[in-house]
Amino acid sequence: MKTISLEEARRLVEEGALASHDERKALQQERLRTLVNYAREHSSYLRELYRDVPQDFAPEDLPILDKADGLAHYNEWVTDPEVTVDKVRAYLNRDASDNSLFLGKYTALQTSGSTGEPLPMVRDNHRNMIHGQLIAQRLFYGIGQAYFDHSKHKTAFIVHISTSASSYGTYMRTKAQFPGYEDNITAISIMDSADQMVEKLNAFQPEILVAYPPSLVMLAEEQAKGNLNISLGLIISSAELLTEESYHRVHDVFGCPVLNNYCMTEGGEIAMTHDCPHLHINEDWVIVEPVDENRQPMKDSGEFSSGILVTDLTNFVQPIIRYFVGDSIRINNDPHECFSLPVMEIRGRTWDSFTIGGKNFTTKALEVKAKFCEGLCSYQFVQLDGNTMELRGVTAAGFDPEDVLSGLAEKIDAYFKEAGCEDVRVLWSSQPPIHNQRGGKTPMYLSKQK
Repeated sequence: MKTISLEEARRLVEEGALASHDERKALQQERLRTLVNYAREHSSYLRELYRDVPQDFAPEDLPILDKADGLAHYNEWVTDPEVTVDKVRAYLNRDASDNSLFLGKYTALQTSGSTGEPLPMVRDNHRNMIHGQLIAQRLFYGIGQAYFDHSKHKTAFIVHISTSASSYGTYMRTKAQFPGYEDNITAISIMDSADQMVEKLNAFQPEILVAYPPSLVMLAEEQAKGNLNISLGLIISSAELLTEESYHRVHDVFGCPVLNNYCMTEGGEIAMTHDCPHLHINEDWVIVEPVDENRQPMKDSGEFSSGILVTDLTNFVQPIIRYFVGDSIRINNDPHECFSLPVMEIRGRTWDSFTIGGKNFTTKALEVKAKFCEGLCSYQFVQLDGNTMELRGVTAAGFDPEDVLSGLAEKIDAYFKEAGCEDVRVLWSSQPPIHNQRGGKTPMYLSKQK
């Protein structure tokens, strides 16, 4: 297992922030070679995949990896023979109160599964120390450390309550770090309606709020309407895109710092704000390559990409090297006035807020329901009017589309009914999902209301 001390991780992240763009690019290549050489030695799958890659390689010489490849070759992809896909999945299904490490030495979680079968991810000490310092030094830049003393400040996490979810794992670790003060830290389910979230937050009165972007935007509107009445000192947004417009709206309503971290289960902390609304890429530890529709690198075109290749230079137990993700981005490498790291603009991976049956919801709740629907490869929710939602989807071979889609539609319908939306109907259709005419991902949610 690859390890690093906290002091060394702190020093390396500090040095990276002070380096020039060219110096960080040189660090990228040095760290990439170290990671690839380690993978060749310890991963039988990557050894074979890189068989024809020269020792003096350029990044473009390395084959592209995607989730399907990783799942198909999981036990040969990881570099520790003790790690197997069955063991990781068994660990992820443990009791929610179990804070133990996987195999006593790793953290583990899985992707959301919004586009097929979830991918289990194992992270080693080296990865966790480096990414922890990226958060501490860059995302939390300028924030007083007193805020993170949870014995004195109340924190609410709005998360998917599951041991396989990264945000829930953060919540559980935070509680474990402050024994005796567990009542100062609470978790609210992303599945709750806006009314339920407002009721619980008003009762708890947090000073720090950690949530996904759509929930933050929805709660900002509830605060502006006077339904929500909380006084926050810090907001932390994670996982998905908080647009600059939404950033300013949340900041203006709550009147406190808003931290935005663009991250993913596979690649970790890719880009984050640094005392500003702009997402700065952690290019000394993560390589982001914008690619076109053929997965070919786009060189400074100024256009939004059709996807990205992500390389996490920190994780040696499950190497993420040129891993394809369907996010649409563009990168500005010119030094920005607020920080020297390049700025990422992203057009993909957003969740929406919507109103149905007279109540507000976020599409994250729909995603969580769909995630556990066996046989569902892709899906889309199309809102037809104020009380009608249509489910479209593609099912895996061997599954009856009617059984899969009608079953999920019934669950979503029951979800709305439980939230008090008695007049809402959820239909299903065999029609394919509607594509985004602007390019990028097919949207998970569309409104066709007139």
